[in-house]
Amino acid sequence: MKKLSLIPLFLASASASIALNASDNASNYGGGWTDGSNGGIGFLNWSLNNNDGTGGAAGVFIGDSTAGAGDINSSGNSFGMFANTDGGASSTAIRSFSTALTTGDQFSFQMALNFDNGNKGFNLRRAGDSIFGFNVGSGGGVSSNNATITPGIGAGYDYGGGDALLDAVIQVTAPTSLNYQISRTSSSGFQGVLFSGTVTGILGAIDNFEFYVTGTDNGDPQNNLYFNNLAVVPEPSAYGLFFGVLALLWVTRRR
Repeated sequence: MKKLSLIPLFLASASASIALNASDNASNYGGGWTDGSNGGIGFLNWSLNNNDGTGGAAGVFIGDSTAGAGDINSSGNSFGMFANTDGGASSTAIRSFSTALTTGDQFSFQMALNFDNGNKGFNLRRAGDSIFGFNVGSGGGVSSNNATITPGIGAGYDYGGGDALLDAVIQVTAPTSLNYQISRTSSSGFQGVLFSGTVTGILGAIDNFEFYVTGTDNGDPQNNLYFNNLAVVPEPSAYGLFFGVLALLWVTRRR
């Protein structure tokens, strides 16, 4: 009787895990970031909503982040958002993961900020509820609508030298918890961790995220929000399984 090889089964399992990987950046959009567009993998389409209020201006664009903040560009471009002059002006960019985050998944992205008028930031969400949020508005802070945040180390937010970029890393540690870390770099170099800690008491799967800007001052680029380089890396054991199986396959073929 011919022996059945388990290698294809292992490869199929590993590939299925690695398929949870997701990535996107502004260079995929060729200057045309619009509602319903999708230039990445592992994410669903963008839902873009802009409200000019009663005399403001709001919208999204693809552009150079160094015009108003730090360099987070890919091929010279980042995602950009503005909502200025009027307290009712707002712009939101909402997107779902193709597959909800699961234990071990790590979601990362970069943001570039300058002036801290109005409000601008990010929410990691379950349906419409914010599980973890970072907001800049007369300073900066983290919050959660439906879970408990435990702060760790961190120097707090100081927009300072005008060219700040922020690296955000969020890792799901269990079905009900995650860890977060937001670090700052500028032309002066790495300036340390601003915020880090844990979020516990999460109920339900984390399935989407939101970037937003509301009610900033005028249309100067220093009032914009820029973000880029979105990525989801699955549980590291998935990679270990995949490369281990490849090694097993190589040995088997040599035999």
